[in-house]
Amino acid sequence: MKKPIEWVSQIDGKDYSFSYEKVKGKHVLTANGVPIEVKASFWSMILGFDEGFMLDGKEARLVVESKEPDVVIDGQYVRSGKVYVKRPAWVLVFAVLCILIPIVSLGGAIPAVIGFCGAAGCVSVSKTTLSTPIRVLICTGITVLAWVLLFLLGIGLAMLLG
Repeated sequence: MKKPIEWVSQIDGKDYSFSYEKVKGKHVLTANGVPIEVKASFWSMILGFDEGFMLDGKEARLVVESKEPDVVIDGQYVRSGKVYVKRPAWVLVFAVLCILIPIVSLGGAIPAVIGFCGAAGCVSVSKTTLSTPIRVLICTGITVLAWVLLFLLGIGLAMLLG
């Protein structure tokens, strides 16, 4: 059985001991030994876990990226100290366009990798501190590149078989 990820942080001059683990698909966070219920939305299952909760009367967020949890208070990650950028709603358009690739191509490992890597790339870029127009431009490029790769794969297969 996996051990929970634990860390200690200071928030507004108060020490907090956090523990995080995923048990049977549920995200379990404890702060100073007190379990905190953090419910996952449908979009968190697709775009990565980023959900709000209350911590001592203050709004907070539990963000899990690459299996590394962190808590966000006042726009800053408490574990890493980085600035928090909320995942924008517009990234869903790019993620869906990339995820459509294995569906449109009727499956296959390579189209699935292209589609899911494109979606993951767009989600990752959308949470950077770059300006919104730059992030949208990069996500557009990633999405177009993913579709071009699918097109080139189709041409390559046609030439190979034809």
